[in-house]
Amino acid sequence: MMTTLRLTGLALAAGLVLLSSGCGNSNKKLETTSGGYREVAPPIELIAQARPQIHDLPVPIGFKLDEKHSRNYDTGVARFVDHLYKGNADKWAVARFYKRQMPNYQWTHAMDVFTQGDRRLDFERETERCRIIICNGSLFHPTYIKIWLGTTGRIVAPKEKTGGKSTAK
Repeated sequence: MMTTLRLTGLALAAGLVLLSSGCGNSNKKLETTSGGYREVAPPIELIAQARPQIHDLPVPIGFKLDEKHSRNYDTGVARFVDHLYKGNADKWAVARFYKRQMPNYQWTHAMDVFTQGDRRLDFERETERCRIIICNGSLFHPTYIKIWLGTTGRIVAPKEKTGGKSTAK
C-alpha cells in the first residue's frame, strides 16, 4: 500500500514537472532591450495546396482564386497569368511561403521589396518572370496575393515537322 502511494506521488510529481517545463511548447524566451525576457512563438509556416490552378505556381492552403479578377492563357510557346487570391494568412508568412516554395518549381528569387504595406517578390526562370504582390485585402479576406507571370524575351514559334523534315523557312 505504501509503495502504491509512493509510486502515485512520484508519477504526479513527474507530470507536474513536465507540465511546468512547457513540454510540447515551442515558444522561446528572447532577451528584450530592457534586459528582461519575453516568450515569442515560432513563425507560422504555410502549406501549399495539393492542386493549384497553375501547376508550377504554388498557393497556400486557405487562399481562393477570385475568378472575376483573374485571367490566364497558355499558347504552348508563351503564357500569361494574372491571378488574385484571397485569404487570411499573415503577409509575412505568405512571403516566407513563396521564398521557400518557388525554388521547388525551378524559380530563382530575384527581388524582395516592401513598400507602403505591400510585399513584392520577383522570381525568374529561363524565359519567364513571376511577380507576387502580397497586400492588405478586405474585412473577410485580410490578405490578397496578386500573381503576375509572363514570358520574357523574344518568342519564337516552334518549327513544324512533317516526315522528319522542318517546314519552317
